[in-house]
Amino acid sequence: MRNIIMLFMSFALFGLVLTVDAQTVSLMEIPEAGEKTTLHDGWYARRANEVLVDGNQLTAQPFDRSGWMKARVPGTALTAMLENGLFPTPEFGLNNELIPDVYHVGNDFYTFWYVLPFEVKDLPNDRQVWLNFRGINYKADIYLNGKRINTSTHEGMFLRSSFPVSQYLVAGQTNLLAVIVFPPDQPGDPNGGQGGDGMIARNVTMQFTPGWDWIQPVRDRNTGIWDEVSITTTRAVKVQHPYVTTKAPGIRQPEGKQKDAFVRTSVELENISDTPQTGTLVCETNNVRLTQKITLKPKERRTVEMKELTVGNPRLWWPNGVGRQELYDMSIAFDIDGAISDSRKLRYGIREIASEASPQNGGRIFHVNGQPLFITGGNYIASDWLLRLSPERYRDEVRFHAEMNVRMIRVWGGALLERPEFYDACDEYGILVFQDLWGSGDCNGAWIDPMKKESRERRWEYPDNHDLFIASVEDQVKMIRNHPSLCVWCGANEWPLAKDIDERLKNDVFPRIDPERTFISYSTDTLLIGKNRENIGDGPYGIQELEWFFERHAPAFNPEAGSVGSPEVESMREMMSEKDLAQVPRRGRAINAVWRYHKDLGYGAQLERYGNVTDIESYCKYAQVVNYDQYRAFMEGWASHIWEWYTGILIWKTQNPWTSLRGQMYDWYLDVNASLYGTRKGCEPLHPLYNRATRQVELVNTALGNHNVTVKATVYDRQGKILAEKKAETEIAPNSVKKLFDAPAPQNIEGVYFLKLSLEEAGKEVTSNIYWLTTTPNDYTSLESLPQTTPEVEIALNKHNNAYSGSIVLAAKDRISFFNRIKVFDKTTGKRILPVHYSDNYITLMPGDRQKIDISFDSALPEEQVEIVVAGWTSDKAVRIK
Repeated sequence: MRNIIMLFMSFALFGLVLTVDAQTVSLMEIPEAGEKTTLHDGWYARRANEVLVDGNQLTAQPFDRSGWMKARVPGTALTAMLENGLFPTPEFGLNNELIPDVYHVGNDFYTFWYVLPFEVKDLPNDRQVWLNFRGINYKADIYLNGKRINTSTHEGMFLRSSFPVSQYLVAGQTNLLAVIVFPPDQPGDPNGGQGGDGMIARNVTMQFTPGWDWIQPVRDRNTGIWDEVSITTTRAVKVQHPYVTTKAPGIRQPEGKQKDAFVRTSVELENISDTPQTGTLVCETNNVRLTQKITLKPKERRTVEMKELTVGNPRLWWPNGVGRQELYDMSIAFDIDGAISDSRKLRYGIREIASEASPQNGGRIFHVNGQPLFITGGNYIASDWLLRLSPERYRDEVRFHAEMNVRMIRVWGGALLERPEFYDACDEYGILVFQDLWGSGDCNGAWIDPMKKESRERRWEYPDNHDLFIASVEDQVKMIRNHPSLCVWCGANEWPLAKDIDERLKNDVFPRIDPERTFISYSTDTLLIGKNRENIGDGPYGIQELEWFFERHAPAFNPEAGSVGSPEVESMREMMSEKDLAQVPRRGRAINAVWRYHKDLGYGAQLERYGNVTDIESYCKYAQVVNYDQYRAFMEGWASHIWEWYTGILIWKTQNPWTSLRGQMYDWYLDVNASLYGTRKGCEPLHPLYNRATRQVELVNTALGNHNVTVKATVYDRQGKILAEKKAETEIAPNSVKKLFDAPAPQNIEGVYFLKLSLEEAGKEVTSNIYWLTTTPNDYTSLESLPQTTPEVEIALNKHNNAYSGSIVLAAKDRISFFNRIKVFDKTTGKRILPVHYSDNYITLMPGDRQKIDISFDSALPEEQVEIVVAGWTSDKAVRIK
């Protein structure tokens, strides 16, 4: 607390920061009707209690930049201060403890003015200019050139707002836009509970910001203009909220000629003028032009249905690993006497999603284009805990999920409804989205919790403003409902929302504005998870013995179950000092405060099964091999009981929005770890597996085609000698699992041996799956006795416009090459190049094996400065290649 008080005193005495480019003014281009200009450059920010005038005065006089700092918009109060060097990087060590928390210092500390000076060359006299905010957290008042332009204070993190501003703008001179942003009314005590003391849930905002068991508190609760700001123009009639629904009836296949599909479109029109307006509504898509003559009364709003469009031989949208992700463009415009009044452009996919309860176990089965799909996926929190969001980062994160071979992302209810650019990426990579709204069992009263300030009964009624919650849902649903990836709506995490909110959502909101999608009240509703023997809704969340994944009968559709996921050693060094890194956990128990602060989950004694954990290098080496094995068995265990026990499984979690030490396939720096590739292997659509419980070889087909294949099992000793072989020729139907044979067991061997399962179709190897097993229970230390070897490496890498792509071929001669990790560096600085996308990683090769790995990444570095490193478990040296 003493550090917080000292920081607060220094800011009070010295203000924030003095800018140097005092005369910079942004030039704002007024867009054509239906187009958009973003206002993201040239902003300044300052704590509100340092500004001694009100918004009318502030924007009516020349702007004196003295004492103001440059501000990121979109951004938050905290990101502005971080980028101006006022606090240390909160993702490192215990630095977050040096930043004052809003609960301790009061809301005034994070109440900020944002100011944008800008110029406009010309103002259109036939169009209205609109100022649009896609997200402000939490309350705000907005001023332009001496006038308050919002007639009521903006409230709510997830509610968009739009204001007519033509009458306030002045051409040819500096205009001043100012926004005062206030933190949530109830920021909550970050007392170590899930969502702190729970009071954050009284607001309509993200709930994890006071902290959770996988993240530390966001000190300003993400107060700020956190999403897009833009300028648009329209004439007398606005075109809003287009809604596209598609039908692809029958049972479809990804390939071949398709029967007709059907596209229905509606749009909301608003006459903003005081006179009647007559024009033509025009919808263009797939080389078809639909028109409809419309007359609107003054100030009238109307939803208009277009004629249903029949699409012959449609290009269908399919989830990842099933088929292609075909997308169509659509434009909708309102034409008045030959001039475009307003227009909207969008992309959609032709697909039909339905769901039903499994007759075997009650779990929800999702059908896409008539085909039942076994759902694999992960829980996604947010791209960044401080909301430093970008389309590029979204694409990389969603692409990582596609590379895991999963089919669904659940956007978790303690965070936010993601931005449209996230769903754009899901559309392109074929990732279905399970979208929670804003509620959690922890904050909303699922159980008695001594960490919470208010009673369970009071928390059942959160948030305080139910009408605001409903208005926010309606607005955000309309924002993203055209995305083909959006699959299911969920009211909240693990517990229903307040009774009246839940009923309004089920009986009014979703039937009215998005009736084609399934809505469930909460993530552990039996409507989703079905029946389970142990009456458990989700979980568990820690490391398990590998046999457990095959033996335990969990919920039929499990919305969250998780395990470990420590990052690689390079990321660990970005997170904490060498002194802290040296104090590695022993037998799953973190003794160091920084490890605990970054939410180390612990591996139990499983790392020590591979050797003595003596330093950070050995810790990360063993953690990665455990990560791989843990998540491969995780996904194989669920797949081995497809339909009989299970209809779907979503990993808790596949990513972290900050530098956490648990539950992730890639870390906050966007570096992958072995969990991703264990998951990828376990989720292969056509996959031979070793059942850890029965010791049988099985074959899983979660794709849609029949396959005639040969599965071969080969046992090797540590010298690479073949000890036993067995194979079977079989046919496997879609969406099924088949038991093949008992896995061959080695004779007269002590310690680790290897089981390679290879799958051939039409004489060609399709995939292989290599296990390291042991005859000495829970003892893999003999892996260290593998002969020293370095794989042969071939690389072909091309660069085009700062985009690198190519392939790496790894080959083993007469020895086993175990657990080879590929990574990319800047040769000059030694820093990692991130993110990098690999078609596979952490590669194990048996003697004579050869594997090609595709690789791609973006970098402005010249080719001679890029270094690719291949580091194996027992390599006598890392292979470094330009």
